[in-house]
Amino acid sequence: MRRLPLLAAPLVALPVLLLTGCSDAVTGADIGAGPFPSATPSPTQSPSPSPSPSPSATQSQLVLPPTPLPSWPVGARTPATDCTPTSGLDAQGLTSYFKNLKSSDTKDSPALFMVDDGVFFRLKDTRPPCESVPVKLSHFRVDMAHSKDSSGYTFTYKALRTLTLAVGPRDGKVDDSTPPATEHCAGVLSVIYEGQDLDQDDLPENLRLPAKDSTLDWTLVEVKREGALDAVFKPPADARSC
Repeated sequence: MRRLPLLAAPLVALPVLLLTGCSDAVTGADIGAGPFPSATPSPTQSPSPSPSPSPSATQSQLVLPPTPLPSWPVGARTPATDCTPTSGLDAQGLTSYFKNLKSSDTKDSPALFMVDDGVFFRLKDTRPPCESVPVKLSHFRVDMAHSKDSSGYTFTYKALRTLTLAVGPRDGKVDDSTPPATEHCAGVLSVIYEGQDLDQDDLPENLRLPAKDSTLDWTLVEVKREGALDAVFKPPADARSC
């Protein structure tokens, strides 16, 4: 009966050894040797930053709004067409066109006008022609002589030349518009016009001389023929002694 406790002692120690072995296995798993990694990050590790988009990728994703085009109200003139087409106008239409144009120098004066040294074209706040416009220029010699009555002088015309000028679209003196020089007792009448060539029947019977105290040595002349635009008479320097 006394041998029974000796046999029971090894049986009690066996479960203790089994429990000790399981404890060591769990400790090894915590260290990382087993198949269960630690869920707690290392204190020295920092989370890797998320990648930022490259500039080229960002620019390719930008959508710029379209550049607005200039617009004009319906019926308004655009800068590209801010001129008056005249190529299809007849003589009557060209006459009306020039008479309605105003000068940039003198208020309410025509843009196409004459002085003693030629023809000039100057606009004011209006559209120029889209192309050069043909205008005729005729010069006449005017022989002057004292008349026997009280009218003062008699005037005899002689055609000198007729040119077709190109007026516009730019302002300035028109090329080839300088009149011929006067001669002894012979002045020059110059007329710009549209339509048929002038003849002597279209010219005035009387001409006016500059006043004695005038600073101008020429006078404007009214030619009543249809299509006439302007006219200038330049008398000779010795007109009063003819």
